[in-house]
Amino acid sequence: MPTFISAESQNETHPRRASGVTVGDFTFAGVSALDPVTGRRAASAVTIRDEIRHCFASLDEVLRQAGLTRSDLLKTTCWVSDDAYRTEFIEAYLAECVPGVYPARVTLRAGIPGDCRVAIEAVAARS
Repeated sequence: MPTFISAESQNETHPRRASGVTVGDFTFAGVSALDPVTGRRAASAVTIRDEIRHCFASLDEVLRQAGLTRSDLLKTTCWVSDDAYRTEFIEAYLAECVPGVYPARVTLRAGIPGDCRVAIEAVAARS
C-alpha cells in the first residue's frame, strides 16, 4: 500500500499533488524550486546553486518524512532548462550529495514550469 508524502515546500494549490510516495522500501520524489503560491521560481533561487539548494532542501523534507536521508538516495533523473546550465548544475548537485555517495544520475534538457531552470526526480531506499 503506498504512503503519499506531502512536503509543504512543494505543494501546489491547484492541482494538489504528492511530493513523494513510499512503497515498500522505496521512496520516490520529485522536487523543484517552484514556489507553490506564485507558480514561479522561488525568489531565493537566484543562481543555479541556490536553486539546487532549494531542491535538496525539499528533497530532505520528503526523505525525512519517509525516515530516510540523502545517504539513502539510489538514483536521480535531473533536468536543466538549458544546456548552458549543465556544468553549473552538476557542480552544485555534487556539492549537495553526501561525499562519496553519488546516486546514479542522468541529466536531461527539458522545459520546466514557472521559469525554474532545474528539477530533480529521486529514488531512495531503506537499507
